[in-house]
Amino acid sequence: MGLILGIDLCDSFSQISVYSPEKKAPEPLLLGGAESNGLISTTLCKVRGQDSWLIGTEAYQRALMGEGTMVDKLVKLLMRDTSATIEGVQYSAVQLMAAFITQLIRLPKIIYKEEEIDGIAFGLRQLDPDLLDRLTEACDLCGLDRKKVRFLSHTECFAYYVASQPKDLWPNTAAAFDLTEAGLDYFEMQVIRGRRPQILQAAREPLDEAFDLDLLETPMGERMADTILSACADRKLQKKLVSSVFLTGEGFISVDFAKEFLKKVCNKRKVFSGQHLFADGAALIAYDGTLPESAFPYLCICEGRLASTISLYALQDGKNEQLILASAGSNWYESKASAEFILDDVHTLELMVTPFATQRVETISLSLDELPARPNKTTRIQLIVSFSSESRVTVRVIDKGFGEIFPASGIVIRKDFLIS
Repeated sequence: MGLILGIDLCDSFSQISVYSPEKKAPEPLLLGGAESNGLISTTLCKVRGQDSWLIGTEAYQRALMGEGTMVDKLVKLLMRDTSATIEGVQYSAVQLMAAFITQLIRLPKIIYKEEEIDGIAFGLRQLDPDLLDRLTEACDLCGLDRKKVRFLSHTECFAYYVASQPKDLWPNTAAAFDLTEAGLDYFEMQVIRGRRPQILQAAREPLDEAFDLDLLETPMGERMADTILSACADRKLQKKLVSSVFLTGEGFISVDFAKEFLKKVCNKRKVFSGQHLFADGAALIAYDGTLPESAFPYLCICEGRLASTISLYALQDGKNEQLILASAGSNWYESKASAEFILDDVHTLELMVTPFATQRVETISLSLDELPARPNKTTRIQLIVSFSSESRVTVRVIDKGFGEIFPASGIVIRKDFLIS
């Protein structure tokens, strides 16, 4: 069996977890030395005069010694689609990210002595359609099979990780604080019972109280950080049945500075501190994706997943059938539906939007008046439904004509909607 990898890809540090089929659990990739905690600096260095790239601490050190040119903040570069000129050659953000990913996945290949990758999932702080498109291009340049690559939100990685733990750790709500250079994020996950399958609902909230991690370099700064985090704990955890709290991110490599904060989060709760939470969650999802059918017993509703089912009714074999175009719990970036219909006295398409937790049905109406006037049952259309986030859907209707009698007009009707 090939490698199954979960990668937490962030601007400051990245982490890798490798799923172990024998242990049925992910293992963090620990490199030793400056990166013994598994945090790999998301830094790239081109060795001077060579077609050779380095990453992590080695990249930083070689650049510091004047032996190469360093580029960092690679996720931000990819988001902005900017480039960098190194030794007179311009490299796009996609090329730089591809170079980083190539060197990153080389590490587990060497350690585990395995070249094949059966599944790889990237955890990202937030999902943006342009970022995901460029990250897909970068993975293509790395030679990764698109069918084996997935992109996930930190929220989803958190939910899968917690749900893989013994249930006595999260009989009620589970929470997490993620403290990094990018900010301070708070996560919550709870199970909505009484449905089949049961629903995991998770959410991320960026907190305004975020602070620069340089604050932790002085005793006075540590006390200030402890005060800030304590206020966050009071605000987010008070009067809630939170069973367990997870502390992660490079800001929590050591929690010795946060004595008052720990008193508050440990009050009648189980607390865990450590890295690789998101990478472990991504590895679990990557492994689940290699199975013929998902073994995950929950429907996950969170950032990156659709909260509603989109469908419409159409005649098929003389019966009025409901056609599901996108299902609640699906990954929005991977969800795209296409179907063809022959119009039978239809001038408006009515798509139904059904939120997962209610019986309420909303309707998306799309007028077909722009299509050429033709006799009934002589217009064939292609309906395409795609997404640019879990709440933004694009519906397109393409006129396909009706053979040689009524050639396709090329008309495309498009409408963008917000869904719950």
